[in-house]
Amino acid sequence: MLQYRIIDDLNLSAEEIEELIATLPEWRREEALKFKHIQGRKENAMAYDLLRKMLGHEPRFEYGSHGKPYAENGKNFNLAHCKNAIGVVIGDGEVGIDVECTGRYKPGLAEYAMSDDELKEIEQGGDLAFTVLWTKKEALLKLTGEGITDDIKTVLTSERMNKVKIKSGYDTEKHYAWSIAYTCSDADSDIDELC
Repeated sequence: MLQYRIIDDLNLSAEEIEELIATLPEWRREEALKFKHIQGRKENAMAYDLLRKMLGHEPRFEYGSHGKPYAENGKNFNLAHCKNAIGVVIGDGEVGIDVECTGRYKPGLAEYAMSDDELKEIEQGGDLAFTVLWTKKEALLKLTGEGITDDIKTVLTSERMNKVKIKSGYDTEKHYAWSIAYTCSDADSDIDELC
């Protein structure tokens, strides 16, 4: 079964952030503390904390062929965060999630990353359309474990979409968009929407 959750209430004091970081396992604490600014530390710690709450225990990670982590019980998961929201997706099949703040649209980036049809969508929908399309691409690439590739323009029209579904959403008041990518084995079951 597929579960996902997007949280956009990231209001923690500096003291609460430090307390949360202190509850993390040492390896994750070290990862959170690599962020120079408190905002990055907060996002990293909150995303991991949400994952362990959704799993119901402290996860131990194992890694696949592309270095993509999964939980030791065989559950696939993925984390994402930006300054306005965090997201976690868990599934029996492969999964990926991306959360991005709106306001990043730049014509040069769109030309580099988007197909002709996607550019037409952006002409109609502006920055929000760009951000949703970007999160779809990132979520799919996180599902496969590949990361950004040379053929980013064709990601959503390629064979990678075979047996993959993508669900997207956005919040115009809080200025972010998100997408989850999941395999059809999860698509055949009910989606447990925790948003």
